[in-house]
Amino acid sequence: MLIPRSAMWGALALCLACGVSRSRAEPLAVRQAQMQRIWKEYLLADDRSTQHELLANKPIQPGAQQRRSLNTPFLFDQIIDHTGPNQTTFQQRVFINENHYVPGGPVYLFNSGETPASPSYLSAGEPYTLAKATSGMLIIMEHRYYGSSYPVSDMSGPNMKYLTVNNSLEDISYFIRSARAFVKDAIGVDITPNSKWIATGGSYSATLAVWARQKYPELIHAAYASSAPVLVEPEFYQYDQVVGRALPCAQSIADAITVLDAILDSQNRPLIDRWKRAFGLQDLKDDADFAGALTDHLSSTVQYYMPSAKGSDSPDAIAQLCSWFDNTRNIPLQNMADMTAAYIRDNRINPVAAYSSNAGATNHALHQDGRAWFYQTCTEFGFWQSAPPPPLRRLRSKYVTSEWQSRPCQAFFGSEITGKPNSQSINEQFGGLSPNVSRVVFVNGLHDPWSELSVAVDANISKKMSEAGKNVVITMPQASHVVDFYFANSRTDFGVDIARKNILAAVELFLSQD
Repeated sequence: MLIPRSAMWGALALCLACGVSRSRAEPLAVRQAQMQRIWKEYLLADDRSTQHELLANKPIQPGAQQRRSLNTPFLFDQIIDHTGPNQTTFQQRVFINENHYVPGGPVYLFNSGETPASPSYLSAGEPYTLAKATSGMLIIMEHRYYGSSYPVSDMSGPNMKYLTVNNSLEDISYFIRSARAFVKDAIGVDITPNSKWIATGGSYSATLAVWARQKYPELIHAAYASSAPVLVEPEFYQYDQVVGRALPCAQSIADAITVLDAILDSQNRPLIDRWKRAFGLQDLKDDADFAGALTDHLSSTVQYYMPSAKGSDSPDAIAQLCSWFDNTRNIPLQNMADMTAAYIRDNRINPVAAYSSNAGATNHALHQDGRAWFYQTCTEFGFWQSAPPPPLRRLRSKYVTSEWQSRPCQAFFGSEITGKPNSQSINEQFGGLSPNVSRVVFVNGLHDPWSELSVAVDANISKKMSEAGKNVVITMPQASHVVDFYFANSRTDFGVDIARKNILAAVELFLSQD
């Protein structure tokens, strides 16, 4: 999943859990994780000078209002395998902001999911806003196998076995059970017994928050889940249906893909190679890798679409993408080739490192967040964004299949991968689109392709989840992925401000309940 810097709107990012599954290249994965962190911190920044520093890959300076440095992580002794024989521990990074906590106030726990834990979220973003408004404490715990929280010495196949959903959920449970003593020792603050815990997260970490509330209701009083894909879907062709509805030029793209597939079907090597050169992808030898490389620009533009701020000179990202297809002198495939070649050139992408399926497979070093996420997709999630079946409109090649995307799993992790992802078991355990859960605030932008796997996908499902105030489901028709969770508080347009008011009202309601 590419995380480019785009001239279209300053910065553009694709969450590893939320983007387009098309590349497992480890050199790229490292760059992706770095750019994703910069993007999210950019969204959290409330002033332009800080944003420009972030885009230059500079750290945010601690705010003057901080009583101590919130950038300092604490190390929690977490159990390596909660259900297996290895009961030894590893050090899991934890960040804490207790500045607004009063005795009896809530404790918000944010498991960082598929990205390194960042202290930036301790002073900006919706979890921080909620903690401040409700006199709460905010704790960020780093997900195992991400950032610097590793229970193993390298990321070879046999060492990945402790990276499971249930171990990750047990991490949350074990931390909460140990938190009073840990926090007291770390910062000298007592979490009072009547403090209620609220799990929170965005995207995959939001799904963890929902499942943790479901699995440990005696520990977790409520949850706030932004853009949570609660249905695990290995054949996620619905992703492109949302992308297609968002792009005015979708039919031109579909026409281009139809012609491209006919060219690939022909097996005419000179013709195929000519078009690879036109796209700037001539170094990709595998035709499926070439076909799979064409989706990033489209998907990331829609998934992280943000309307230009009022009074801004920034062009609309979707309008700028579709402007490539205004040239009626060319066939749509040529326009798509020109767009992709410019995208690769402007973002200085190395196509082989970025798009070759097996690139980086033998690199077992730590600190590869993309590799950890790929293992989770291989073993439990899938989430392969594949071409839809006929007669649905296709915005990606028919060669982009779940089989092609999962094929490198064994090259990366060897015999640890024994079959398809165990998605059915996870859906059976947690209920898919109908989790048996209460006191959860579900928030989704309907511009987000991942909303197809959320409780917001169907009005009947949303109604059922909200019956008798059991949960609260909030939708934002013009918003996309995790905008309520990560965006700077200064952005209050396109429905985000209304959503935030409703989120706070729901959390306050849940806190008032026993």
